[in-house]
Amino acid sequence: MLKYQKEKITLMVNYSFLIVFLHFYQLLLKSKNSISVFLIVLLVTSCQSNEEVKLIDDTVYFPMRVGNSWIYGVEESTTLRTSCTDNGVTVANYEMRVQITDSFPATDQGFSYVIQRSKRMKVTDPWQALDTWTVQRTGNQIISNQSNIKYVKLVVPLSNGLVWNGNLFNNQEELNGLNEDNYKAMLKGQPFTNPSGLTFNQTVTIVQNEEQSNIIYRDSRVEVYAFGVGLVYKESYLLKYFSNSQLPCFGQKKTQQGITYKQTLKEFTM
Repeated sequence: MLKYQKEKITLMVNYSFLIVFLHFYQLLLKSKNSISVFLIVLLVTSCQSNEEVKLIDDTVYFPMRVGNSWIYGVEESTTLRTSCTDNGVTVANYEMRVQITDSFPATDQGFSYVIQRSKRMKVTDPWQALDTWTVQRTGNQIISNQSNIKYVKLVVPLSNGLVWNGNLFNNQEELNGLNEDNYKAMLKGQPFTNPSGLTFNQTVTIVQNEEQSNIIYRDSRVEVYAFGVGLVYKESYLLKYFSNSQLPCFGQKKTQQGITYKQTLKEFTM
């Protein structure tokens, strides 16, 4: 665990201990059963400290510190067909670099972190600026502002089966016509090997959507985060199928337009 994270945990735990201790110390002075009250103090402070540590630890699935950087391999396939027999598929392979370059105080007394994204088509090419995002933790939510659209990427503490609305702070309309987009945490603490061959001992999988049976569209999105590393794999299928019942390919799940996207961590610096 990074040094600054350890220090933050210690400060929060000590503060929690002080508040609870002072509260029960008053009871101790009034109580005739000093041993019982003392045991209660130990129990409560222990439980509260463990919860604080667990909450802070889970934010390390999305580590935020100036200087962190990640390089990903990206495979992006774009489809645009005008007829059932049209090929209309364009495939792009490139590398993307994600860097935390700066931070500044946020309105909730936390910090916002500036993320610079850049891309190159091959290793020998210079990096070209792509865009700038920001990330911050607000309460128990880690929120990513991507081109002025906010997504709740994680909610801590994480647990298997935990569900939250990733679109809580935006008005994005999903392929099903709804704004609400329920993310679900799964396989927390499990190892994962991404397509680059990197293995991570402790990860959590966030299933953002899993609609594959619909004959009109497919919306499948998943992200895998590794403890102390961050995003290690991302895969999404946002596809609209031919929906005209008069066409021969109707009901065959043939893509008329859409994007298939895969992002795999290749190297990182923390």
